[in-house]
Amino acid sequence: MDRVLRCGSPEEVGMSPERIERVRRLCAGWVKQGLTPSLQLLVARRGVIVLHEAWGRSGPEDDAPPLTVNSIFGITSTTKAITAAAVMCLVEDGLLGLNRPVQEYVPELVGEGTEAVMVHHLLTHTSGFKDAVLNAYAMKGVRSGRIASPPSLPGLQDDMFLAIRCFDAILDAPLSVAPGTEMSYCDYGYWLLAEIVTRVSGRPVDQLVQERILGPLGMASTSFAGVPAERLGRMVRRPPDAPFAWVNYPEVAASVQPGTGSAYASARDMAVFFQMFLNGGVYGGARILSPATVREMTRNQIPGLSAEWGGEFFPEAGWGYGLAIQGNKKASRDGSLLSPATFSHVGGGMNYAWADPALDLVGAYLMPRWVSARRRETGVDLFVNAVTASVVE
Repeated sequence: MDRVLRCGSPEEVGMSPERIERVRRLCAGWVKQGLTPSLQLLVARRGVIVLHEAWGRSGPEDDAPPLTVNSIFGITSTTKAITAAAVMCLVEDGLLGLNRPVQEYVPELVGEGTEAVMVHHLLTHTSGFKDAVLNAYAMKGVRSGRIASPPSLPGLQDDMFLAIRCFDAILDAPLSVAPGTEMSYCDYGYWLLAEIVTRVSGRPVDQLVQERILGPLGMASTSFAGVPAERLGRMVRRPPDAPFAWVNYPEVAASVQPGTGSAYASARDMAVFFQMFLNGGVYGGARILSPATVREMTRNQIPGLSAEWGGEFFPEAGWGYGLAIQGNKKASRDGSLLSPATFSHVGGGMNYAWADPALDLVGAYLMPRWVSARRRETGVDLFVNAVTASVVE
């Protein structure tokens, strides 16, 4: 069913208005108490928006403009879900094969073991590449003089994202483990995917994303790489010494995080993107992906593989093509009332978007984490639980 998001009442979609009001008060209270400087969110069920609000201010200054529902956040790693959709567009076009070697598209990738890395390994973070190891490899090269030190960029420490900033010079880096043997969340893999999309499509990845995904979906507040000048005034900014301060510089994000952390969006646009999956790949009459592609992106593609992330160990990592699959995970930072079929993505800093097919529920939660904190302190798990419990029929 092609459901287009529209405003409505909780009652018409089987949600408790009292519980939704409790969610609203809960979130407004977090901003009032100073737990977060600002917060923007959206909740919809069966295509009906039952909560869409924003609180706080859009920058670190006391006189910064107030946050609105139209404010734009750097969505950091949630960018990867959009990159994965772009990859799957090319798969549907018959131009790209998931079970083909990455070397077929990036022949310069010649490190030991990399001939066994397939495109699907990059999508599921099971390629055998590890960001920390690659960054150390690049740093060793810089210190020895073998690799030229990349230029300094605003918002970035000189040693941040070295593997991507020195991409051409580390194509001989070996794998850390054999492909398909474990999941290790990897920014570098999605940088490679963005590069593959550019090479296979014959145009920049951000152009393809705009033509095939953002434009047709009407995601007018979203940009895949950088932020157009006319939208800069709507962008949420962080203190210069805050975690993820590089999102204050869209041109930096576009250059060092293409495909992995380069996108900027609003809660509504993120909800539209996830609603498209609930609709089976269509939204507002625009067919973005086929039902078969949606099925494969939103199911666990790596059963039996474990992962360690954020200090927690997961015997069943649960990952689709570009999306986390809830399964039976019990992560301290996630909602605990989600159905196993729920798919989602989180971005550092902090943003989270999810869809629960069992409840036909979609939501987005965006806040700027201005101080170093564990993700459980961002309140996303409490928010998701309260929202899910609002479904009463």
